[in-house]
Amino acid sequence: MFSAHGVPESYVEAGDPYKDQVEKCAELIMKEVNKDHPGKFDYTLCFQSRVGPVKWLEPYTDDVLVQLGESGLKNLVVVPLSFVSEHVETLEEIDQEYREVAEEAGIDNFMRVPALNSDPLFIETLVDLTMQALKKPALRVKETLDLYQKTDDLPGYPWEFGVTRAAEQVNGRLAMVGIAGLAIAQVWKTGHCPDIDGPAVAGKEPFCAVLSRDGWDWLLGAIHM
Repeated sequence: MFSAHGVPESYVEAGDPYKDQVEKCAELIMKEVNKDHPGKFDYTLCFQSRVGPVKWLEPYTDDVLVQLGESGLKNLVVVPLSFVSEHVETLEEIDQEYREVAEEAGIDNFMRVPALNSDPLFIETLVDLTMQALKKPALRVKETLDLYQKTDDLPGYPWEFGVTRAAEQVNGRLAMVGIAGLAIAQVWKTGHCPDIDGPAVAGKEPFCAVLSRDGWDWLLGAIHM
């Protein structure tokens, strides 16, 4: 079973090639696995790590595990496709959460293939891809997004969400409005900016500092130094 990181379906509908790339990758791997015994090993592809209320790529890994267990499957090898290193989504989500789902579904022998990590062949491949990319013209974010748009038309602008030029503009502006609104609310309610330990201006949250007297006092003082 290949378990790949999911993405919202709206990304794929907007032109993101991720789903096609993952499906092709799984197909090529199984072609190599079965080259001496065509069709001996069957496989399925599913998607994990979904969050939020929107619909993500299906089928979901936890649902597939239940279905495989109900079908009587006892032995399963899980391949963390699209994950290049060990992290919380392999060590915790697959190794612990999905193992528990599998065992409850009746799958007795649950094994996972390690991520690529620092495998020499993988590192060599990254080097080759990087060198190839350096020889190509640099692209801005907008130009990169344009490569994956299915059409030049932007129906629904500016209320379209997903990985599109219109959506990224709207999403970014909404985020900035939200952050600015939070900063204004902080100053309005307390009369000053709260002290923070992270990135700060004069010990204050940056957006809040811009809207407060102590933030401007700090800035003017820095200019006159």
